[in-house]
Amino acid sequence: MAFDYKEEYKRYKRYYQSLEPALQKPATRAYTAIIFSFLVVSLFGWYAIRPTMQTIFTLRREIADKTDLNKKMEDKISALIEAQAAYQEVEPDLPVVDQALPETSDAVRAARDLQAIAADSRVTITTISISSLPLTNDTGQGEQQATGSDKLANFPISLSVTGAYPDIKTFTLGILNVRRIMQITSMLFSPISSTEAVASGSATPTGTQIKLDLKLKLFYLSK
Repeated sequence: MAFDYKEEYKRYKRYYQSLEPALQKPATRAYTAIIFSFLVVSLFGWYAIRPTMQTIFTLRREIADKTDLNKKMEDKISALIEAQAAYQEVEPDLPVVDQALPETSDAVRAARDLQAIAADSRVTITTISISSLPLTNDTGQGEQQATGSDKLANFPISLSVTGAYPDIKTFTLGILNVRRIMQITSMLFSPISSTEAVASGSATPTGTQIKLDLKLKLFYLSK
């Protein structure tokens, strides 16, 4: 069937003409204006206000994130200031820490310290031996425990001293009070006769002499 545009035009013309009286009514015109206004506002909000609101929300979120980051940075700065103050307070005592845990075994100085304590205590060291001593600071010999980037290592020292009981006691307390960290693993007391004491050159023949056999562990930091 062929399309007759004239007939179609007449039919739609009659349709619009029938709607014209209704559109001329004030209430209908008001409702139509309101509807078109809502449509215009909706389209404007979708294409213009929506991107602006998204930008505002994004900026507010960034501001909140920056504020939180700024607070964390201020907290870190405060912690660093406190750490710096604490470091400056203990800085004069750092050499004592180095003496307590040296970075090498330093066995020769350890033996000299023991001899100095013995001399101050008026006892005689009859024997002293050091075994299992690493040749370098980072060898795998001896016992080691991880402490951060360094390892806590140790080596044993065995020694025997003779002297009067008060002097032996002073010598033992001297070892306990030495700055270098050391552990007494074995302690054996045994009396000796005056003749044996004189023969060993440890004391005069007067009074009872005591022999003390000690086993120590001396600690240091190994890389």
